[in-house]
Amino acid sequence: MTAPKIPSSALKDGETDMQVTVHSVSAYLMRFIIAGNLLGLPAITVPVGYDKQGLPIGLQLIGRPWGEATILHLASAVEELCAKSRKKPASFYDILNIK
Repeated sequence: MTAPKIPSSALKDGETDMQVTVHSVSAYLMRFIIAGNLLGLPAITVPVGYDKQGLPIGLQLIGRPWGEATILHLASAVEELCAKSRKKPASFYDILNIK
């Protein structure tokens, strides 16, 4: 299962809404984010691209109970397919290649 697309009315970059109410955008978005946790299902989010403003877009994959291996393999495949469009941030430090 994948989580549905986030609507265009989602919070903008830098915007916050800490008071989550039934009618707020935050509450609307949270119902997709916490489903896996509430049901005890394994879930993972994979970067898949960027929007028009250059902000990252992710795809949340939710698996069957005890299906961690399946969603990890699927997430790895999706990430590999989307790797060509991946951008490094302006300040990037590769901690694995520090000399």
